[in-house]
Amino acid sequence: MDINAQQPAVLAEPNRQGAARLRQWFFRNKQSLVAWAFVGPMAVYFIIMTFVPLLFLVGMSFTEWNIISPPTFVGLRNLKLIFSDYQNWFYLKVIGRTVLYAIAILTLNIVGGFSVALLLNQNIKFKGVFRTMWYLPSVFSGAVVALLLRIYLAGSSQGVLNMLIGRLGIPPVNWVQDPFWMPIIGVLFVVWQGIGGPVIFFLAGLQGIDENLYDAAKIDGANESQLLRYITIPQMVPVLLFIAVTGMIGSMQMWEVPKIISSGGPNFMTYTLVYSIQNDSFAALEFGLGTAQSLVLFLLLLVFIGWTLNEYRKQYGV
Repeated sequence: MDINAQQPAVLAEPNRQGAARLRQWFFRNKQSLVAWAFVGPMAVYFIIMTFVPLLFLVGMSFTEWNIISPPTFVGLRNLKLIFSDYQNWFYLKVIGRTVLYAIAILTLNIVGGFSVALLLNQNIKFKGVFRTMWYLPSVFSGAVVALLLRIYLAGSSQGVLNMLIGRLGIPPVNWVQDPFWMPIIGVLFVVWQGIGGPVIFFLAGLQGIDENLYDAAKIDGANESQLLRYITIPQMVPVLLFIAVTGMIGSMQMWEVPKIISSGGPNFMTYTLVYSIQNDSFAALEFGLGTAQSLVLFLLLLVFIGWTLNEYRKQYGV
């Protein structure tokens, strides 16, 4: 028998076995492969567009760079400056002010959004119109609305708001330079613009509550306040968690008011962290200091989100 004639058949047998195993593997993992075919490109895009800029941000925070000359490594100097007593603790005051504004905005958005959602969930006429009206400010450009608000807040007697209060015999007020009213106006502006999102999410959560829970509680003699406390609010916790996380991220980034209306004044009362990042990076050309502040903002948000999720897990055991 010719040995050379048997050699191709011997070699073909392992190839057929390998092809069979490969087909079996594809058959067993068919669903996973189809899923990765859809998710894979988005995952690659997310990694490139999220983690690469994040690594660049961390690297730039350790440098001194004016975008003209090459960056110079300075170590932790930028972070030390932020947390030092530089100009009477300037940056720490900016961070604390930003956190206070964010808490105030988030609280008003949650309380106001939930209250409005409760009203819109009732059987009232023109519900669709009212829902649209509450969400409409979220569609408008914040910069455009801030420019209009600046005109309304003009300090002269020709300002729209001063003309209205002038009819009541109240003298004109320089709203933009008033250290009491300007922070309040800034917070209310951000709340007005962003409350539409919480209203929509709370309304969706309210409509998803099983009506049988209310019927059973009413049979047991529960009144409206008890229904709200023991059924509605507990059922809203997952929605509240989502709104708290996303709302805090948006509230910490208040920019239109200090940039367009008040220029950070009066007396730096509206000088927020995002506005400071923009000023140091693009006005003073200190990109290293600006990116260091961005890193601080990222870490603050990371701590808040981690704490919120951890409290949710401990309370509900998930």
